[in-house]
Amino acid sequence: MKKMIFAMTLVTALVTNSHAQEATFVTSVEGIKEYSLTNGMKVLLIPDAAQSNVIVNIVYGVGSRHEGYGESGMAHLLEHMLFKRSSKFTDIKKTIADKGAQANGTTYADRTNYYEILPATEENLKWALEMEADRMVTSAILQTDLDTEFSVVRNEFEIGENYPSGVLFDRVLSAAYLWHNYGKSTIGSKEDIELVPASRLKLFYQKYYQPNNATLIIGGKFDEKKTLSWISQYFAPIPKSKTEIEQTYTVEPAQDGERFVELKRNGDIQYLAMAYHTPCYSDKEYAANNALTAILTNNPSGVLYKSLVETKLATNLSCYTPTFKDPGFSFYSCEIAKDTDINVVQKTFLETMNAVPKMTFTEDDLKRAKNELLKQFENTYNKTINLSVAMTEYVGAGDWRLFFIDRDNVEALTVADIQNAAKKYYLQSNRTWGRFIPETTSERTKVNPAKDIAAQVKGYKGKAMEANTTTFETSVANIIKSTEEGKLASGGKYALLEKPAKGNKIEARLILRMGDEKSLSQKSMIADLTARMLKMGTKTRSKKDINDQLDQYKINLTFSGSVDGLFVRVSADKPNLSNALNLVQDILRNPSFDPAEFEKVKLEAKSELESNRNDPQFVSSEALTKTTQLYPKDHPYYTESVDESLASLNKTTIDDIKNFYQEFYGGSNSISSFVGGIDKPVIKKFLTSTFDNWSPKNKYTRIPTQFFDTKAQEKTIQINDKTNAALMAKINLNIGETNADYPAVDMANELLGGGSFLSSRIPQRLREAEGLSYGAGSYLQANAIDPTTDWGIYAFYNPTMKEKLGNALNEEIQKALTKGFTKEEFDSSLKSWLQNRQTMLGMDEYLVYKLRENLDLGKSFKDYEDYEAKVKALNVQKVNAALVKYFDPKKLVIINSGDFTKK
Repeated sequence: MKKMIFAMTLVTALVTNSHAQEATFVTSVEGIKEYSLTNGMKVLLIPDAAQSNVIVNIVYGVGSRHEGYGESGMAHLLEHMLFKRSSKFTDIKKTIADKGAQANGTTYADRTNYYEILPATEENLKWALEMEADRMVTSAILQTDLDTEFSVVRNEFEIGENYPSGVLFDRVLSAAYLWHNYGKSTIGSKEDIELVPASRLKLFYQKYYQPNNATLIIGGKFDEKKTLSWISQYFAPIPKSKTEIEQTYTVEPAQDGERFVELKRNGDIQYLAMAYHTPCYSDKEYAANNALTAILTNNPSGVLYKSLVETKLATNLSCYTPTFKDPGFSFYSCEIAKDTDINVVQKTFLETMNAVPKMTFTEDDLKRAKNELLKQFENTYNKTINLSVAMTEYVGAGDWRLFFIDRDNVEALTVADIQNAAKKYYLQSNRTWGRFIPETTSERTKVNPAKDIAAQVKGYKGKAMEANTTTFETSVANIIKSTEEGKLASGGKYALLEKPAKGNKIEARLILRMGDEKSLSQKSMIADLTARMLKMGTKTRSKKDINDQLDQYKINLTFSGSVDGLFVRVSADKPNLSNALNLVQDILRNPSFDPAEFEKVKLEAKSELESNRNDPQFVSSEALTKTTQLYPKDHPYYTESVDESLASLNKTTIDDIKNFYQEFYGGSNSISSFVGGIDKPVIKKFLTSTFDNWSPKNKYTRIPTQFFDTKAQEKTIQINDKTNAALMAKINLNIGETNADYPAVDMANELLGGGSFLSSRIPQRLREAEGLSYGAGSYLQANAIDPTTDWGIYAFYNPTMKEKLGNALNEEIQKALTKGFTKEEFDSSLKSWLQNRQTMLGMDEYLVYKLRENLDLGKSFKDYEDYEAKVKALNVQKVNAALVKYFDPKKLVIINSGDFTKK
């Protein structure tokens, strides 16, 4: 033990005291600069002056593909352990929580990464760099920590086992790969997770967690010169590994015939899936295959969509092609309603895919696929924080520049490239899905191995780009100063916040409020279906036209509806803003409500409902809501059961949808917000022409929420053959956001279960201390006007641990009620809470939502600031008093769902 402490101290001294060596510039591509340290660590800087946040993301070249016999899941388990302790940071999760950072770690086949997102201050950036440098080489990996963490990871494994589609994914890939570890699930074997000793895990850590196996990515707003100096200070003194980190060399042989797997488990939706061996990300043919998958599955023009979804054989269709370093796969899957004959769907699915090598593709097919893929590229590239996380995958695939090279490959695609991919990769002998068929002769597909990536990216410069140097101060005062609010002749309201954004990206959020308590009675299903139908076609655009234009103009557009109104989300860029708004206007004002599309929408909705029947999380949540929200059946906020929703769905007609649109849709109660590189005249023209002179038949009157004084009860719902259980609990509080006690109640929840990054008591006890739950915590959901607030608890756990988890949860609540929180806890939580709120102001998606919400509630960002002042004025005595006053266990309703028959 003394030797270990001495070694950790020695490394720490090296990190902090050695003379830092400067980072060396390597290359630059389209605003991303690469540097290297003498110890072999790579550094990527992605500056964005328009950001007010900074992200630190470190990627290690180790994933599930590097695991040996008995080590399955080790890379992922190690990821969890790196949130425990290192030499300088004895409680890493608490450190992250105290900072109010948004943080995470993820593991996949080729890589593992860790990131922190924070307001862009020098203090925050230096903290994140120091923490990542310290845990790179001095993480303790103690057996005592592993004893609790392995059960958390096992719990995560069990949650995945609840979903047949995910298990089928694993089973198909395990059959598709004979030797390569891409056929193994990243989360690993439950037995390996349970049995691996800390000593072996530490050897794995020491082998792969080295600077010469790491890429550090800094994105957002930062001083490049100072940042490079700090990187050198913290990381350069760490020596490179003494032994070479060998590369894996397993090559998957060409598949020699169709393979089949069958999975039988409890569930309500049927699935079909198939995988083909396809190229690695660095292969030029990856782009051709990726475009082919887009062509085959396109909604509504794809041949798979037409044969499976349009015919109502399947309710959903998807395809996934990962960006792997070695030859990977393309995974096609579809959902099938329980009452549909899977053999009929199977025959159609196979026949359609069998025909792919002989299909003829057109320039229109190619254009549509290229638009879709290039839109995905732009959406990733122009959101720097997201890009900094996405770079994880491209680093894992071999080199970050592959991201741009793949873009170039997509732009250069020809129809001949698509035809070649179809003929080469979509042979029956290269497919895993079903029964084994002996063959005397068979064609074979040999997928190209990964090329010399270093030679491929050498000297690559990418495209010329315009530097973005404009900054924006995300203070409340500056947000208020920079926001223009207005009112339309129709009565609609809008808020426009012009601020710099990478790629001149624009986020918009719109609401159409509608109806009243009486007119919306029992119309929840109709409201939902009406919103779903909007993108299915207009009087001037078919569904195909709409989807093509969304990709062509790089627009992300979603509609969702409820009795509270129609909610619209738009993401576009300034050059395509007019096209985006013209499309939104046409969809809102001229929907066609095609009966054929309506039947497909109903089938999809039915599939979603049926898939929830045996999901413990959904079942617990539904039962909890029905127990605590006691609205009568004719009230718009009444919660329907799955059976009731299915009955409502079944009786809803296309005429109901048309009538609902005519009666309730209109612009007189529209609320719109836009944030980013906006064009105000274009937006105002859109708002006026769309929402003026458009009034609903039913006027809008806000529906108040009601308080229901429920008593404590606990209910257990048995669901057979589910490896994970869910606990949902709630107390109805007779207060709202305007109540004088609310700030103290808010902080009481923060300390008990809602704090940042698992820092509060409930997750600390249930997950960190005892390893009972992968996810546990509490939440507060308050009404801004009415005196109604939900205080809820959740936990996901192994059903055999039900009693132990329940006791631990009850003990933590009782301990807080009887002994209260400490001043130190409160001070730390308050600091974290404030920092997190500052981080949120740096996110355009949050700003645009908040501006819309403020208009809806008659509030402003001044209220945001005033609320912070109220929270700052609190002390721990007031918080403890609010906890005792409102969090009454005699009113706590608890619902457990899962399979509790197994011991």
